[in-house]
Amino acid sequence: MRAELYSIARREFAEDLIFEVEGESVTLSIKGLILARAEKEGYNFSFFGVTETASVLAVQMKGFIVYVAFETDEEIDEDEFVEIGKALLDYLTPKIALLITKAEKIYTGKADVLLDDNMGSDLREFMYSILMRHRKGETPYEQTEIA
Repeated sequence: MRAELYSIARREFAEDLIFEVEGESVTLSIKGLILARAEKEGYNFSFFGVTETASVLAVQMKGFIVYVAFETDEEIDEDEFVEIGKALLDYLTPKIALLITKAEKIYTGKADVLLDDNMGSDLREFMYSILMRHRKGETPYEQTEIA
């Protein structure tokens, strides 16, 4: 059953995307993908900056969160990131919906890495820390205390 989810991940997500931003081409390579159960149903998304050239998009749909790890060929400034983020969401949302629709029917785990396509060490460490948090039932977000 999980083989179907791995197959979808490889077929739909293992790719390089090229975005045109302010007349410049920016290559974004999808390097990793985690499927995790969410604590509650709903729709949401977040971006995590890992390094200057590595980020993670987390999209929550229904009872799942899909983490898409990507690396860029060069640093993206904040203004460009907004434009690329919107285009990335537009492009990936149908693919994420396909994966989640299948996962609703067959997936019984808490969290699994479905794609690890030669992630850089910082990105891999970040993704596997998210994986472990989900498997332990912890929130993937860092908690800070008020002083």
